[in-house]
Amino acid sequence: MNEQLRSSGEAWPPLPLPRDGQGRSGTLAAPVSEDLSRFRDWLSQAIPLAAHMGLVEMQWSEPERSTGQLSWRLHLPPNLNDKGTAFGGAMSLEATLCGWSWVTLWLRARGIQRDLVVSRASQQFLAPVSGDYHIRCAPDDMAALIDVGERLAAGRRARLSLTQQLWCQVDGQSSPRLCFEARGDYVVLGP
Repeated sequence: MNEQLRSSGEAWPPLPLPRDGQGRSGTLAAPVSEDLSRFRDWLSQAIPLAAHMGLVEMQWSEPERSTGQLSWRLHLPPNLNDKGTAFGGAMSLEATLCGWSWVTLWLRARGIQRDLVVSRASQQFLAPVSGDYHIRCAPDDMAALIDVGERLAAGRRARLSLTQQLWCQVDGQSSPRLCFEARGDYVVLGP
């Protein structure tokens, strides 16, 4: 990866919106799916820290609609702390960025290119993370997406609450364990 230095306040160019087979961008009623590997490459350039956090894969649970759950799979080694487990600050960053990516991808699938910010975040550390892990992110209330769409169509700001859960396989257990949970409110700014 070729990192470019940029100055404070200098925005990174947006990624062109995804298009359907006929070259049309998505709408609120007819979203267009995104090439997640292309988005991940752009994310690693637009937010340089993203290139160093061990992100291996992104997946939508409903790729044709870009709703539902966004999952990230991550390697532990770039995120180690002094105790040999995941650093809490890294998990917080990854949860926040996964939420930001969820909203960004949801907007892009609908042909909307807007800035967004996280306005509030909380987190809870439940267990040490001692191996590779995955983060799952989804809205707290899928029905809230209707209100978000209406507000955006009217040219207004919109707010969406998301939950991110970090799961890790723990030795001696047959299924992954919930190790970290975060919640964030993301605000889509006006045009």
